[in-house]
Amino acid sequence: MLPLPQQRAALRKTIPAHTVQTASPIAFLKRHCSLPELSSSEHDGLVAHVISELKERELLNDSGWPDTIIDGRTEGAIFKNLEPIVAAIGDICLLWDDEAQKLNDRTTTFECDGSNTTNSEVPGSSFMVDAKFILLERCTPTSNVSDSENDKADTVDISPAEFKKIVSDRADITIPYCSGVEMRFWHFSRSHIAVSPAFDYHQEPGLFVRFAIFMTFADRIDLGYDPTVTRIRDANNKIQYQFEVDGKFYLTESFIAESAANDIVTRATRVWSVREYDPIKGTFIGSNSVVLKDVWLFSDAKGEKAIHDEIFAALKTLDDRLAAGTPLIALGLDDSPQVSLVEDAKPFFMDILQDVVHANVAPAPESGYTPFSYFPGSKLRPAVLGKVPSSLRAELGTNEVPPVVEESEEIPATPIGDHPERTHRRIIFAHHCTQLYEVSDYADYALAMVHLLEGLNYLRLAGYVHRDISPGNCLVFKDPSSGKLQLKISDLEYARVYGADSSNVVPLTGTPGFMAIEYQCREHQFLPFSRTNCVSSSATFRLRDAPKTKLGPPVATQNFANTPWFRFNYLHDVESALWLYCWLLLHRLPESISDRLSASQCDSIGRYARELFGITLVPNGMRSRFMGSFLGHGDTFGAVVRFLTSLYGQDKDYGLSLLRGLDNFQQLATYYMQVEALTQVSSDRSFKWADKEFHPSFYRQLQSVFYDVFIALQGSQLQATRIRQVAPLKRVALAAAVSDEEEEEEEEEVRPSKRAKLQKSRPFASRSSAGSKQPR
Repeated sequence: MLPLPQQRAALRKTIPAHTVQTASPIAFLKRHCSLPELSSSEHDGLVAHVISELKERELLNDSGWPDTIIDGRTEGAIFKNLEPIVAAIGDICLLWDDEAQKLNDRTTTFECDGSNTTNSEVPGSSFMVDAKFILLERCTPTSNVSDSENDKADTVDISPAEFKKIVSDRADITIPYCSGVEMRFWHFSRSHIAVSPAFDYHQEPGLFVRFAIFMTFADRIDLGYDPTVTRIRDANNKIQYQFEVDGKFYLTESFIAESAANDIVTRATRVWSVREYDPIKGTFIGSNSVVLKDVWLFSDAKGEKAIHDEIFAALKTLDDRLAAGTPLIALGLDDSPQVSLVEDAKPFFMDILQDVVHANVAPAPESGYTPFSYFPGSKLRPAVLGKVPSSLRAELGTNEVPPVVEESEEIPATPIGDHPERTHRRIIFAHHCTQLYEVSDYADYALAMVHLLEGLNYLRLAGYVHRDISPGNCLVFKDPSSGKLQLKISDLEYARVYGADSSNVVPLTGTPGFMAIEYQCREHQFLPFSRTNCVSSSATFRLRDAPKTKLGPPVATQNFANTPWFRFNYLHDVESALWLYCWLLLHRLPESISDRLSASQCDSIGRYARELFGITLVPNGMRSRFMGSFLGHGDTFGAVVRFLTSLYGQDKDYGLSLLRGLDNFQQLATYYMQVEALTQVSSDRSFKWADKEFHPSFYRQLQSVFYDVFIALQGSQLQATRIRQVAPLKRVALAAAVSDEEEEEEEEEVRPSKRAKLQKSRPFASRSSAGSKQPR
């Protein structure tokens, strides 16, 4: 585990600007700490009664809480005295309730002990906090192995509090946060963070009393716990999770992947292998495993199954037109389907069994909330898209941490101060697949690229763009009986009808490491007239100041102010697909080569991988220069190919065959120029080329190259080795390169003028109470 200050620093980096909202302490409490059993006047009356009784018991006086006033004692000794205060508040409320009959039984008990670490079944989620409200009825079933484990509080069973003798400029994402004089409350949800201004809890004891009442008597749902998830210990004493999905129950078998679910702000995607389960009999239903995906999406986002069904409805329409005699070319086809477009396309997409909106909703903050900065003079920045705190995970050991799915979420084009609601969705998929990240057989990877382009062609026929092609969204299924491999395109949440954008302020979506460079720049780079490319952190240049193409001389330079705005098209999905192959070549190596690497070669691999696939919100300068090579501006593409040739050429049998896949970048650049030379502008002043300009023959050309690679490697059993698995001594240079990258990111935090003015809205975790409700 990293030291606590480093953990906090890593967590702060995940907080986008403008997601922290503030309101007065009483407005905060009314919003986040109100017991539904009590009216507003009953809340006020109960608080006044408790304060009166506390004064009678000499736990409170006109100067405040006498046992918690700072007098040189340690914070532990000072705040240990809050235990009897909170216990007394609970006792007084129960005596009051003997007559009122309004409150539930106690839900939690309060404990101040900063010396014990909590248990957690999730590596890296055990914490040492100053104080905690602990559930009386634990979520975690009793261990049948370790009594000491049963004696300790579980992270999932607590709502933490943090106490400090001196107010600092660091953010403790807990509540309440107390310095002995001042206190503030925090609330975390998947949509936003809410925080109250600091107040003197000695002079305003009623605020703390109300908070303590809520935390003591609120039911589990109001405390942020999901009633549709139950923890169960399996035969090996390991925690598994029982999920309820629209009346059906599923029990987890193994954890597949997550998307930064422990970060402060994220849509918290988690994926499990599950089997349908009968909780009454305690037995499985059937023998097949399926996949459960748990995710928080914006409330106005369509579900994945709805988009999937729309795509296949569009293909069915084409089938009907084809049956009615419409020519193939008029439908964007170059050949008749084997069965039908619908049936032929099915293998290339996930089979979605259920897509259910869960009851939980993370509401947007009320209109009275305003943006708040708790980091005076800090380097707080927009969250880096998909940036999982890898330094945290590295400390845990690779064997303990499941594969991480890169985060892919909308990045608003301009800063926003409001935060949309999120809905909780659970999706059940029929097939248990492997992310393309995890494919180690080069022949399988090449065949997967053939399938990926086929799937993208079906999306084109349906009139859809995916907008988030990445290794985590390209899943490989191997039939257990035949061993046949099939790539399936997943994560359709951001798929849209081509041309459906209503303006040029539509947020970016996707994974920056694999975005088409035109999309990151929000400019079409291959137009036949001069335009200034967007500024990246690495370089500024003009792709077509002096075009050297077969399209003839450039036309007159257009006025930038009158230039039509950018629109995502089918070629941008194709470019993302090609970046997947380039990623493979720089992040995996054949076993026959890895043992021969020198330290300088390790350093070069790290540099190229970092510059081409570094996760950043600003347009990637290296990839811009890479694509600009095809227009005669530099030779970055050639430099990359020469370096890779020096590596892969060491495998005399198959190395150079692998590099043939890079030839497709030339074909893509040529096709970009052919399409953009038409400069078609729609009525809404956007660049929108007709569907007929994106011909299936282009997809076939790219597929043929990858298929040739597959044929050359078929039967070779050539396996890819992850770069980090190279011998430790050779890894030193690579580790240094990664370290340099992190330092550069830190430097960039204090140079915001060099970043694009993009703010990411990654609203948050599941409902967490007034500051203590953690994602459950």
